[in-house]
Amino acid sequence: MNKTQIARKVSRALINTVEISQVPSVIEELTSFSNLIEADRKIRLFFISQIFSEDEKKRSLDEILIYMKASGDTKKFLKLIISQGYLAGLKDTIKSLIILYEEKARKVTAEVTAPVALDEKYISRLKSALTSLTEREVQIESRLDPSLIGGFIVKVGSTVYDSSLKGQLQLLRAELTRQ
Repeated sequence: MNKTQIARKVSRALINTVEISQVPSVIEELTSFSNLIEADRKIRLFFISQIFSEDEKKRSLDEILIYMKASGDTKKFLKLIISQGYLAGLKDTIKSLIILYEEKARKVTAEVTAPVALDEKYISRLKSALTSLTEREVQIESRLDPSLIGGFIVKVGSTVYDSSLKGQLQLLRAELTRQ
């Protein structure tokens, strides 16, 4: 199995054993732990290494998680992936977990790229339109890209809606060069 398959398998196991309302806090705690081991090479190598015993790793993990004030679900999950040797795929597991959580909770994240910052009134209208289109609760992530000139690009899952002036000009150029 590759890292992506393992990440899906492990995240499915977690989402099926934790109450859906607890998943966002578990994701937050896992992300904090992931950031910690990415920031400190020695800690990462300690948990990945075969030199240290499982008992030493568990004791050290317990101390770190007490300091982080992590929930019992996060503790059990991290102990499992460390003992199984899946820690290297933690970032992939978190990504997979977020996707599974959004599916189960009927939520979706829309990435909106615009040349200028959108005001709250416009974001609210866009959110409402996307909610009716996707039949899911929509969360908006805004990005700025001045090269779009006007309009915006919305990405929901694998679907892209491009109403930007830059995109329209590219379509027009492609159409003119084809003829």
